[in-house]
Amino acid sequence: MEPTKQPLYPKFSSIYNKIMQLAIAIVLIIVLLNLWLASSNQSKDSIEEHFYVLGEQHLEQAIMGVKNLQLIDNKKDLRKFMQGISDADWVHDIRIYDATGQVISDSNKSRTINDLYGITLNKTNKTDKFIPFIKEIRTDKLIGYMRITIKKDVFIQKLERTSYDNHGLLRLMMLIAIAIGFLLTRGLNRFSRQGYRLPFEK
Repeated sequence: MEPTKQPLYPKFSSIYNKIMQLAIAIVLIIVLLNLWLASSNQSKDSIEEHFYVLGEQHLEQAIMGVKNLQLIDNKKDLRKFMQGISDADWVHDIRIYDATGQVISDSNKSRTINDLYGITLNKTNKTDKFIPFIKEIRTDKLIGYMRITIKKDVFIQKLERTSYDNHGLLRLMMLIAIAIGFLLTRGLNRFSRQGYRLPFEK
């Protein structure tokens, strides 16, 4: 007697399963990429927010130092104080203005706002790299204003490096997860093929 032929539905079922597995894998990869992109964007936003918060805090501390040491009327000590602040790697320059906006004192290599924003002739806009923070100096009345211009790249370099390392680890985990999923799928397919046999009639 001739052996009975295998029915067609297992073949179609196998092809259907492979298509479904491929579709699910593609969807999961897209989801992982979207999660990674969202995490990266959130990290950038957090670094930006952290930068501006710390910039405001450093400006506030500098203003408190000027008021507590009563340096406004002592131009020599005021300039030394400002120069000490500007010596930090993340500070580009610092200026103090009176209540009318006239410069009282500034650090070495200080730039005007017009220079910083590229308004001055033959100057380019540098506000993508040098971010100015301005705040009033007050006691019982308005004394003046302080401006600190911060080097953004230097200030957030460490934060960006940490974020880059974290996302590098995330990318590695994604690749490992994909590899594990592929190996498990191959193993289960082999197990299924070995365990499934149609009986033959003699």
